[in-house]
Amino acid sequence: MRDRVFSPSSLIDEVNALLDQGFSGIQVEGEITNASASGRGHLYFSIKDERAQLDALMWASRAAALRFELEDGLAVRARGSLTIYRQRGRFQLVVEALEPQGIGALQLAFEQLKRKLDAEGLFAADRKRALPALPNRVGIVTSATGAALQDMLRVLRRVAHLEVVVAPAMVQGAGAAAEIAAALGRLGASGLVDVIIVGRGGGSLEDLWAFNEEAVARAIGACPVPVVSAVGHEVDFTIADFVADIRAATPTQAAELVASRLDEQARRIATARTGLERDIRRLLALARSELRGATGSRGLAGYPERVASLRARFDRACRLGPLLRRLAEAARSRLVRARSVLVRLPARVAAGGHRRLLASRREQMVQLVRARLGRVSGELDAKRRALANLSPRRVLERGYSITTAKGSSRPIRDPAEVRTGQILLTHLARGELRSLVADLTPKPPRRPTPTDNRQRSLFGEVAQLSEDRHDDD
Repeated sequence: MRDRVFSPSSLIDEVNALLDQGFSGIQVEGEITNASASGRGHLYFSIKDERAQLDALMWASRAAALRFELEDGLAVRARGSLTIYRQRGRFQLVVEALEPQGIGALQLAFEQLKRKLDAEGLFAADRKRALPALPNRVGIVTSATGAALQDMLRVLRRVAHLEVVVAPAMVQGAGAAAEIAAALGRLGASGLVDVIIVGRGGGSLEDLWAFNEEAVARAIGACPVPVVSAVGHEVDFTIADFVADIRAATPTQAAELVASRLDEQARRIATARTGLERDIRRLLALARSELRGATGSRGLAGYPERVASLRARFDRACRLGPLLRRLAEAARSRLVRARSVLVRLPARVAAGGHRRLLASRREQMVQLVRARLGRVSGELDAKRRALANLSPRRVLERGYSITTAKGSSRPIRDPAEVRTGQILLTHLARGELRSLVADLTPKPPRRPTPTDNRQRSLFGEVAQLSEDRHDDD
């Protein structure tokens, strides 16, 4: 082989064949440096010690199985095959398996995810929510066939009105984390539950690993209702415990936390009921005492009749409602029928409407004329009464009298007009008096007074009216 001439590619192929025979499945321990990932998921890094450095490659198919993330400075043990990268002629180790040194892969992945989520604030105390005081429905995310579900149901069923909604999911193995996250999303978005318990019974770190997955942690953090994490036993801690609003040591304890809220409220209600019943009994006793004191009063005597009257009025009112509804329905039916008839009426109905309008206007005119005649008639009556008040007989009705000589209608105004033995007629309002002049006593004339003038004027007017009427007769 010393005299053989190689091309670079043929030499690399020859060396790779030798490396496959002697350096396949080797293990290399060292510290990770220059770790990076390609867009296709391949991992590129170097393994070094204090004196040398070896390039390494892990294909995406193998990298997907890693539980932890590569970090610079991480001590690992790599198992793979040594080969030469043809394009650059450099040794590299194609890694098939990678294990951290000094700590398990799962524990390392746990610590890495815990640091990441803590840095994002998902573990912060100020985002933790308290359990609702009166939950009506509780959601449970766990295995439908596990003992944890039965333990929780046994505790929750002691609360009569509490409803339980179970969203079954795998809690162990490949795909379990995705099912748990999906079940949490469905329950939270449904709006049916007030609190969610997510968990399972105890097991190894590998058995509980689904609750350490990032998908489950983010589903708990995004849930709109409080979440209680109940995974494993009291000594088991998962990422879900840190993200959840409340951590319970076991599934049974989680159910007790929810039920105890309702038990506390039930005790408060019982205490309030006892106090209320005591106050009611005291008020009833006081009312009975007052009623016994008022039994003999007159005010209570009419209570039975008033109660009977009010009951009768109430009964009538109850019967009036259906009756009014029937009347309203009948009126509505008549209105509908009248509307349909009006729609179908021919145009001549409009002419008939004008005739009715004219008749109405004619009736209004008649009423106006009658009203005018009534006012004119009233005015004539008033004037007739005023004219009658000026009649001489009205003067007599007021107590005056007219004296004339027999055979004459002219009133006597002066005693000088009368002679002894003459017969005088005194006219009154009803009838007349006859008198005989026996003697005359002449009196000196006196100065007339305003009253005499008014009296003379009055009798003069009355006499003149009487003479005029006599002449007419």
